[in-house]
Amino acid sequence: MMTLLAILLLVLYVIYLAFIFQGIGQGKFHYLLIYLVTFLPIYIVFLSITYAFIEIEFLTKIIQYSKELVILYALGVWALGREKSVLVQAWSFSWLDRLFAAFFCLCFLYMLLPLGEADFVSKATYFKNILLLCLAYFFGRQIKFSLVEWHKTFRVILGVAMVAFVVVLCERITSTHFHSMIGYARYNMDMLNIEPAGNYGLKWTFEAQGGQPRYGAIFSNPLEFSASMLVSFAIAMIYLLFVRHESNKFKYLGILAAVSICVMLAYSRATFVAFFIMVLFMALLLRFYKIIIGAGLAGLALVIYILFFAPDDTRYFVEDTLLFQNSSSITHAIEWLEGVNSMIENPMGIGLAMSGNAGGVDDELRIGGENQYLIFGVQLGVIGMLIYLAMLYYGIRNSWRAYRMAHTREEKIIPFIAASVKFGLLLPLFTANAETYLFVSLFSWWLIGTAETSYQSHKRALISGYQMSPGS
Repeated sequence: MMTLLAILLLVLYVIYLAFIFQGIGQGKFHYLLIYLVTFLPIYIVFLSITYAFIEIEFLTKIIQYSKELVILYALGVWALGREKSVLVQAWSFSWLDRLFAAFFCLCFLYMLLPLGEADFVSKATYFKNILLLCLAYFFGRQIKFSLVEWHKTFRVILGVAMVAFVVVLCERITSTHFHSMIGYARYNMDMLNIEPAGNYGLKWTFEAQGGQPRYGAIFSNPLEFSASMLVSFAIAMIYLLFVRHESNKFKYLGILAAVSICVMLAYSRATFVAFFIMVLFMALLLRFYKIIIGAGLAGLALVIYILFFAPDDTRYFVEDTLLFQNSSSITHAIEWLEGVNSMIENPMGIGLAMSGNAGGVDDELRIGGENQYLIFGVQLGVIGMLIYLAMLYYGIRNSWRAYRMAHTREEKIIPFIAASVKFGLLLPLFTANAETYLFVSLFSWWLIGTAETSYQSHKRALISGYQMSPGS
């Protein structure tokens, strides 16, 4: 039965892939974005099912690299058919563009240099992930979508979030991990050489301290699941604020509640705190200062509850987390110290594929890996880490400015989501190799690229208007 289901899913994916290729070939680059927001969330789950029940390694490899093929095909269509495509033709390099170019060139150089113990294939595999990140920003910078196309994309993302909500609720009710039913452990062991771990025979990320289950729904793991919910939360929030009909407001309130439940069942402390931080950021961006006061009071109430009324287990868990005394926090601290020590000893870096959990990284060679900033610092040196930090800073800052400079509500949507999501991800980046979460990483950088184009356009218009004004 499961074999027939896997074959059916494979046939449907081939048909879907043909549909996407046809659309991109006609210059409709929105098909690429739809592909990314539909396939990337279920990427690992899909691979697990098809491999576990069809057992053809070569076929699994083809599916695994089909996403790269789609993206590179879109790049080729863009390069060959610029005049026929709906593109932003005028493009002058901004500081953020230069930072991305510098980061890309640095990664390419470190792939070629004989640094580190990783072989060239591993380095090339790791560089491929960096290339996807840069291409996502590039497409966002270059390709212009209509408001209708953006709304379609956001509705698809919210739909994926609701499917994940239903799945995670079923997991919670039955106390059964969805991933234990689809051959996830077998795929990891045979294809990625990752042995099953933890009390549930999956990975340690599927359980919290004390063996409490953490659920991943349709995403690759609970950490990616919770981080991806930041995107859905930001979309639902801006729609809640901008829609006019009361019935729609209740709909988006329901989505916000569902997304919040997803984060709680994923049991990611970093993302849970990031939600509160992101709400405060949104309040500042929207100038809703009452939200900040309300969040402050809610935080105070939570502290009082934990100190005086919470069960002992809850209080001890919070204390151990803050004091780095539980196993998860200790692991983070050890990984961070390893990364910092490596950067002190090798300020120019030790080469690609030597840190983190991305494809191409050998666990036996890995140094650090629980902090995205340090991961790039270990591999690319202090310069590489600073460039990455600057990319985040300018991406968030310019998206903020694009929101402020936008004239209509519609123009404000993309910068709002881009700035909010990237700001919200700053904390999860401290505790995980979050750029490997393909959906949230590629989509958020695409949004940053689109917001950057909007900001540069408004900036040029402002300068032009100033120069043409009387007395200028």
